Amino acid sequence: MKNFIAASLIAANFWNLEKEFKRLKESRVGWIHYDIMDGHYVPNITIGSCELDSLVKKSSIPIDIHFMVSNPDEIVPLFVKKYKNLNVVNITVHLEVCSNIPKLSRLIKRAGIGFGLAVHPSTPIKNIYKFIRYIDLALIMTVKPGFAGQKIITSCIKKIKALSTYLKHNNLEIPIQVDGGIKSDNVSRLTSAGANIIVSGTGIFKTNDYKETVKEMINSFPGK
Repeated sequence: MKNFIAASLIAANFWNLEKEFKRLKESRVGWIHYDIMDGHYVPNITIGSCELDSLVKKSSIPIDIHFMVSNPDEIVPLFVKKYKNLNVVNITVHLEVCSNIPKLSRLIKRAGIGFGLAVHPSTPIKNIYKFIRYIDLALIMTVKPGFAGQKIITSCIKKIKALSTYLKHNNLEIPIQVDGGIKSDNVSRLTSAGANIIVSGTGIFKTNDYKETVKEMINSFPGK
């Protein structure tokens, strides 16, 4: 399974997003990771659909939306309807607050968008196993969701290993995405544990050379 880097827009310079995207296009970033937070499920509020409208229309880099909201069953269908057949490749919701995962999965997949399921650091990884058949991506949060710039919770690496082992034992090709506190110096620990999609915010946007930073991260993948 191919590994790649996703740039988390929460850490970007919103005063000059056009410049940020030009710099990202020069790098080997595979996805743009877009966090939508509601101030309820997490103690932060980020940008919403107005800004995303512009991003979807102008970005040539595929967009991955991560909903950190308390009512994804109500909110996500509105976004699916709006962004069907556009540049959104994946939508992820949190297992802890989604009341009908099979239904939401079907809705998203019918729109030609991948369905991801996220697990909070405090949630046992085994809780995702019964929903595996509904998902296209499993997101393991490696910080408490809500704010960029946090230090990685290293105990979450055990969850990556456990999920990777479970998937292999069941012959399942589902990518494991990780998000939170990821920098060039810890990418190899995550990919070695079984992570495939590495989401990094400040690890990219707080560096001087995005192209070189992403290259350094990719060079730490297994087999490089």
